[in-house]
Amino acid sequence: MLSGCAGYRVGSTLDKSIQTVSLSIINKTDEPSIEVAVMKALRSELQMDGRLKIRSKKDADAALTVTLTSYSLNPLAYDHTRGTLVREYRMVVTGNAVLSNSETDDVILETPVVNGEADFPYTADLTTAKLGALPGAADDLARKVVSTVVTAW
Repeated sequence: MLSGCAGYRVGSTLDKSIQTVSLSIINKTDEPSIEVAVMKALRSELQMDGRLKIRSKKDADAALTVTLTSYSLNPLAYDHTRGTLVREYRMVVTGNAVLSNSETDDVILETPVVNGEADFPYTADLTTAKLGALPGAADDLARKVVSTVVTAW
């Protein structure tokens, strides 16, 4: 009965020599400053997970670089009484993550596409609504990146 789980294990995908990590975010989207929210979320997620300590690049065993490649707002619901006015949006922040050895720059792990999403209602001001939703999308992206980097099933 247990033979079906023979190829799976729970634990870290990382070599035991990797205990610390440096972080960098590169924003290649047209949306300014979203990297600030993603960096905050990534730091928080790594600290909460606790398996990797955050250090400067020169003091870290590995470097985690997240490149933000796209940012979009997708309409989810419309107010049909007012024409095509959007009532709800989904924010999607897409990027890729590369974990590399700090000394050799060899790639340890690469995630080519990872999405962070958050749904939010349209309010009177779309800019304010977007700012309110960004932490949720950044948190979702950070959870997925950290999960991919440190956990194996």
